[in-house]
Amino acid sequence: MHTIRLSAALGAGAALLMFSSALFAQTLATGDQRPNVKEPTYPMVCKVLTADFNTSQRAEDITSAEDDTARIQDAFDSCQGTDKSIVLTATNTENAFFTNKLDLKAGETLVVGPGVTLFGDNSYAKESELIYAKGANIGIMGPGTIDGRGDLLSSIGKPRLIEAKDLSNFVVYNITLKNACKMHLYMEDGSGVTVWKLRVLTPANTKNTDGVDIDSLNDVTVAHSSINAGDDGIVVKTNSAPASDITVKDNQLYGTHGLSIGSQTMYGVTNVLWENNIVFGTDKFGIVSTDNNGINIKSDYACGGEVKQITYRNTQLIGVKHLLIFNTYYGSCSGFEGYPYYHDIVVDGVTAADSQSGAYSEFEGYNADYPLGLYLAHVHLDVTNQTKSQYANVGLDNSNIIPAGTGVTTFYFNVPPPVGLQ
Repeated sequence: MHTIRLSAALGAGAALLMFSSALFAQTLATGDQRPNVKEPTYPMVCKVLTADFNTSQRAEDITSAEDDTARIQDAFDSCQGTDKSIVLTATNTENAFFTNKLDLKAGETLVVGPGVTLFGDNSYAKESELIYAKGANIGIMGPGTIDGRGDLLSSIGKPRLIEAKDLSNFVVYNITLKNACKMHLYMEDGSGVTVWKLRVLTPANTKNTDGVDIDSLNDVTVAHSSINAGDDGIVVKTNSAPASDITVKDNQLYGTHGLSIGSQTMYGVTNVLWENNIVFGTDKFGIVSTDNNGINIKSDYACGGEVKQITYRNTQLIGVKHLLIFNTYYGSCSGFEGYPYYHDIVVDGVTAADSQSGAYSEFEGYNADYPLGLYLAHVHLDVTNQTKSQYANVGLDNSNIIPAGTGVTTFYFNVPPPVGLQ
């Protein structure tokens, strides 16, 4: 490890001023560029549908011939383009709907009402997803629940619970998603996405059940949500286009694979602000994460690209094993070839407590030509072990972990501490 003290070369005052104003301020992420992103509101109503089933029938094989697919899809089709909602409501005795795949179209919102559960029937398990949304001005809202019954149907197929594509002004609000066979909320291509007060409740030991996937999108906010899932809690990736201008704030993750970027980064990830998030290594059912990550950027030459202007501010890690992970040799991932190059990454205000036995961090640049460019400020971990650290240029300010390894250089900078954890 080679350590450079800027103050020794330029004088303390000049060095800190120059770094703060000329370099550091330019690297901070600002996130979603839309003005005044705030809690969504419910649209006016187009149609109301009442339940014919009960949640007590969850384990039954309700066939497409008798389920609710046709009448819900008919409502979707008739309300398309109205910017109004289709509301699923309970009766005095019934509180559930069963459907095969549904297509949610532009200019409409699905509202699953209070106490109501929309179940995927057995037939949808052979589809790609339960709900497919495409276009502008689409919403999916609660306060009810969408249950993919993945614990019962995963042997039949691995559909996503919700897949949304080619989006503009897409809103997911105040709804519970649970028991997906694969990803819960997968969103790809477009701009203008708000996910607010989402609740994901699926055990940590279920495979590939990401909470929220932000793929090839810009101007996105994911806020005030609770994610209990079996893979990445919230992840940014680029399967079809760049991803940029993203805010992830005030969320709690339980038993997931962390606050993630990658593995597909080949189109480039820019300007992602992660702020005031808490990561628990154990889920709400008492199950420890199968890949217990906190902050996690992962890629590989097989699907690599540039990841820059990323800020993690005010992050709490509780019971996590892999604390700060910057991995450029992730292994198996699909995409097209490119060098994983992470730079202008700022980790400002992180605490780790009750870390799992064997906990560690990893600071791994790809090589000397594509080093990790990282700033660690106000980092206080209860375990400072590290592994595989190499080829990294790391700024340090009040950090109790100091990366060291082949090609690792550190230097000192100064930035005011962030506002206390929320």
